[in-house]
Amino acid sequence: MILSAQGVRAEWDGGCGHLPSLVIDGAPVLWSAPWRDDPAIAVDPDIPPVERSLGGTFTCTPFGNDDVNNGPLHGLSANAPWRVIRAVPSALTATRHVAHGQITARIALRDCHPVLYQTHMLDLTAPCTFAHHPMFHLADGGRLSATPQATLTFAAEAPFHPQHSRFEGFPDSLRDYPDAPCEDFLTLVDGPGWTALARHAENDTILTLRRADQLPATNIWISNGARAQPPWSGVRGIIGIEDAICAGAERFAAALDANRVTEEGVATALLPGRHVIAHAIARIPGCHDIRSVTPGPDSLTMRTAAETITIPFDGTHFQ
Repeated sequence: MILSAQGVRAEWDGGCGHLPSLVIDGAPVLWSAPWRDDPAIAVDPDIPPVERSLGGTFTCTPFGNDDVNNGPLHGLSANAPWRVIRAVPSALTATRHVAHGQITARIALRDCHPVLYQTHMLDLTAPCTFAHHPMFHLADGGRLSATPQATLTFAAEAPFHPQHSRFEGFPDSLRDYPDAPCEDFLTLVDGPGWTALARHAENDTILTLRRADQLPATNIWISNGARAQPPWSGVRGIIGIEDAICAGAERFAAALDANRVTEEGVATALLPGRHVIAHAIARIPGCHDIRSVTPGPDSLTMRTAAETITIPFDGTHFQ
């Protein structure tokens, strides 16, 4: 299904709940796996369904390995069909059941807003983790900006950064995308609700936005050529900026108990009941080292060391 508004276009795949394409002002924003339309991959039982259809951005309910329900990686919201209940040219609403309840998504675009707006309503019968999973491609590296309380590293397939470590804030040594082949994972904990990615070759800055009281962590997944096996076959330059409530790279069960992220003073699972979770992805031309982000009634203001940048933004989105 295609969504469009002036200056922005998105594609949503209701067969798996992924949004494989987002184009803002003519520039591709999200990365989708080159194999997602390969018929042989689509029926390969050795590849998880979420990986066969890997595209753009999707939601994880729960995040990561589900060792509580023995469910699929990242939950049914990322692996199974959704039912569209309303659609107009620039927005849709869709729903499906998940392991611990029901999820309803509203995805919307607005004329002249360089933004993908998403709102997910979860009606949960038991505690559950949750995450957004947008993926971006860096043709020639990039640099992250964020101001978390702490950064945690976890065990990874082919780490570039020190494993099982804790850093105060977000040190410069962790901000640049690695040149070397690696498969790594960091969790930024208790930041103010935004993460920015300056993409060098693309000459733009991608901004993910959330309510930090709902999604207190941001997982940074780095996949840069270290996965040699098919279907990855050495794909380089991929980064996920995954705003979440979860225990970092730990499994679902770990998030329901004390863990390294709860030690930082934040929750790692949503409680039973209704949760309405807003999220946004914006694109800004040029590479910027963002220092602060302030939403207003009809705009979003970003400050760097040298300038102030303002883009159109629906200030009611996070209310």
